[in-house]
Amino acid sequence: MSILASYREKEEMLRKLTEEMSRMEENPELKKELSFKEEVQELLNKHQRSVNDLAVIFGLNQTAAAVKSGRGNRRTRKLKVYVNPNTNETIETRGGNHKELKEWKAEFGSDVVESWVTEERD
Repeated sequence: MSILASYREKEEMLRKLTEEMSRMEENPELKKELSFKEEVQELLNKHQRSVNDLAVIFGLNQTAAAVKSGRGNRRTRKLKVYVNPNTNETIETRGGNHKELKEWKAEFGSDVVESWVTEERD
């Protein structure tokens, strides 16, 4: 594609976006939302507060903490405590990727080993 053709394509895209923006600016819903946003911002400025302060006040900071932790929306698994009745050996794990737990499940079967769970904690 030539530079001129690319330029004309971008020009057409700009024209369409400008028209779309003009239509949106006439929308009463958008005007209402923009007005609300300005009023909230003025109130925050008046009290020398930030949007983060507002989030804390309304308890919305929990989602921000989840994002910062890097764990996303994934919940933590419950801690399971397994006690082998044959040897009284104890395993505490949050997942099924524990080496000894896998050995027990291979030897005794998954259903049997799951019946050895004595405690589940968060």
